[in-house]
Amino acid sequence: MVDLTQGPDRPMGWGGRIGDGQRAFWLAYDVGLLSLTVIAMADMPQRWGVGGLVWLLVYLLFILRVTMIWPDYFRLLSRNWTLLLFATVCLISVVWSGSRATTMAAGTQMMMSTLIAVYVGWRFSPKQLIIGIFLIVSAGSALSLVNMVVGFVQPVYSAVGGLLGIYTNKNTLGHYSQMAALMSLTVLLMRPGEVPRLLRLYAPFAFAICAFAMVMSKSMTAVLLLPCYTGLFLLINRRRLPVSLRYGTIGLLIVLIGAGPFVLALMGIDPLTEIFRATGKDPTLTGRTDLWGIGLGVAAQSPLTGFGFGAFWAMDRFAPEQFAVVQAGSPAPSFHNFMIDILVGTGAIGLACNLTLLGTVLWRTLRFYLATGWALASGCLVLTLLPLNVGLVETYLFRQHEFMLMWLIMIGVSVKCHAPPFVNPSSRNLAGDLSQVND
Repeated sequence: MVDLTQGPDRPMGWGGRIGDGQRAFWLAYDVGLLSLTVIAMADMPQRWGVGGLVWLLVYLLFILRVTMIWPDYFRLLSRNWTLLLFATVCLISVVWSGSRATTMAAGTQMMMSTLIAVYVGWRFSPKQLIIGIFLIVSAGSALSLVNMVVGFVQPVYSAVGGLLGIYTNKNTLGHYSQMAALMSLTVLLMRPGEVPRLLRLYAPFAFAICAFAMVMSKSMTAVLLLPCYTGLFLLINRRRLPVSLRYGTIGLLIVLIGAGPFVLALMGIDPLTEIFRATGKDPTLTGRTDLWGIGLGVAAQSPLTGFGFGAFWAMDRFAPEQFAVVQAGSPAPSFHNFMIDILVGTGAIGLACNLTLLGTVLWRTLRFYLATGWALASGCLVLTLLPLNVGLVETYLFRQHEFMLMWLIMIGVSVKCHAPPFVNPSSRNLAGDLSQVND
């Protein structure tokens, strides 16, 4: 964790000697800011209609905190400028927006989301981020299962039968439970001295809880991707597994990948058709392919700059296209593909900036893994790849106040500020946070 109570040569933001009491206060303050940010970006308060109030509180806490350390924070921003490009374009797009009021509000929120995520990533190490977010999001999955039994929040299920839990959308429960499940594997494969014993004991139970909540949500994207990314994570960390489990896992993966399609073909079974039939879906991915066609048609009308961040959904001239989106089965203002949504809003310029952000984060987490091989580093890498995959078919990676985009910015900054090969942990007093041993 970065010590923000004083700089290298002087106190930061306040005069005098920094005492333990003041240190403890700002630590508690930052932990509270992290917790509120995660709760808000995970969409939990929306079910009770207080999401706006929670975000307002997060904004106020963040602004107050940054005013105490603004010179160092601005230097941090200059070192992570590639992560600010997309939010900047979203805000600037008010100039050519077809609905300037909408773009100004949404662009400001996107910039604030980015700035908050940068600060949180700076403040906390990768291990602290994963543990903190894991505890909060897995608690959301557990409460969702409790709600399934007790029904203290209504409705319990969505219109198509998926569990809503404490969220407003079944896919939200599915994808966030999926993220928490992979975080639990990261915690489980860390060495005993690296995480508290109680947390290691909780991790397998949390995985089971999150996996069950994900299945009950009937979010097919999450259901299909969790086994794939679980297998990838175990494959990357095969040397940390017991010998019998290590070779058993690899052998099972080889059999499934090699023999599975052959056996299904002999039996005359189309696996995709069976999955769609069993889950009530269709080959258009619940209308997503129709949505993509509509979105690409709109984007082609202004390919370079788009129509302004978020403006498409507020422009009367696109009423027919908006109605077609609803008919295709999308209640959310989205084309369920982050690249198409960005092309419609901010055009090729915005897409280039967004891909620069994502590429920066992926490169940093990959370098972290290649430099160390730690379980923590492999968790950061897998938890970077997953949102990139999910964003191709869901409403992530392009919106303000959004969980997966903010997570990627947080982990990208955190790895840059805390982890090898970017820093030497021992020289930054981070041995307590990154006390890992190479295999």
